Amino acid sequence: MDSYKIIVTTDAISDLVELRNYIADVLLSPDIALKYVRMIRKEIASLQTLPARASLVKTEPWHSRGLRYLIVKNFYVYYRIDEPARIVYVLNVIYNRRDQLHALSEMR
Repeated sequence: MDSYKIIVTTDAISDLVELRNYIADVLLSPDIALKYVRMIRKEIASLQTLPARASLVKTEPWHSRGLRYLIVKNFYVYYRIDEPARIVYVLNVIYNRRDQLHALSEMR
């Protein structure tokens, strides 16, 4: 089975840093912060094989753009697949209680 290259965008990296900082500094749980970030990164790495296994976002215009998402604990990991190049672009990591449509509309 061929594998895909994973590219985590600067927006997704920023989301992970914000997540880590919030849990570690505001909630005062640095161990939990590290655990969450590691768990999300592990799921992102799993996209190297069969990245199309996750659902497409049902709402337009994201559905027609091929935007997919993984659910990891309390977070959605949004990504798209460049099939010809065999690359997965991880775009954002968003807390599940946020308004997802609003958060998606703010994506670049």
